[in-house]
Amino acid sequence: MGRPPMAEPRLSAEAFAAAVKRITEYRARPVVVKLGGSAMEDPVATDSCLRSVATLNALGVPLVLVHGGGKPIDRAMAEAGLTPKKVAGRRYTDDATLAIVVRVLHEINRDLVARLCALGIQTFEYCDAKYFPLSGDPLVLTGSDAQPIDLGRVGMVRYVHAELFRAPEHGPSLVVLPSLAVDGEGGWLNVNADTAASAVAGALKADKAIFLTDTPGVLRDRANPASLIPSLTEREARDLIAAGVIDGGMVPKVEACFEALEAGADAALILDGRAPYSLLDVFLHDTFKGTAIRR
Repeated sequence: MGRPPMAEPRLSAEAFAAAVKRITEYRARPVVVKLGGSAMEDPVATDSCLRSVATLNALGVPLVLVHGGGKPIDRAMAEAGLTPKKVAGRRYTDDATLAIVVRVLHEINRDLVARLCALGIQTFEYCDAKYFPLSGDPLVLTGSDAQPIDLGRVGMVRYVHAELFRAPEHGPSLVVLPSLAVDGEGGWLNVNADTAASAVAGALKADKAIFLTDTPGVLRDRANPASLIPSLTEREARDLIAAGVIDGGMVPKVEACFEALEAGADAALILDGRAPYSLLDVFLHDTFKGTAIRR
């Protein structure tokens, strides 16, 4: 005999009405969500994220989902006999690496789009370089000796074609975007996913730029999840970086929040993407688990 079906969680009509009211207050207020890291490696976390995105979009919240693909790219490189190389904390991208990056990101993009379409959401993918919304230039960093650092085909976002994100007249649509940009000659550039999400959030003047990561948020003590800091101003966050409280891999995450705020986003949030429905919690409750950074 098969296992009996699981009972649906019971929700009162009053609670449902209140939840819908809260979410629909965000209609016409763009939200950019960056999905990456371990959140993409956990099927349960990815599924809850996509269901949250589908719910928000179905209730009229205009969304852009930006994704990376670091670990799948590493696996694809290993299968091709290539060893990932980091320069100044970034993936050095030669032509062979770029081909794998583009292929893997497009595969992830098509999978995410298919899963969202299966949830009944009108979803747009941008995989054609000719119509891609992000234009970029090669990223140039300067080393300690004041000499330029060669990163290959790594890029920075120069311009966001915001008109490509506008919802059609017949209803809200959802754009799913891989972390790439197109240079002046029509070639691909490998862009950090946090940076890409920040640029899109700024160009759309997003109400929120939400970064789903593999950490609970900003902690005063990295060994103590209870030390989560729920809210910071940009100045306070910079002071914590200077004091060494924010360190390691959290620094680029917080700096991505700064970039989003500087570009024009109203708020930037760091959430634990491994926690089921952490994204939806932001819209349903006055408080949520994560860190919000505002100017």
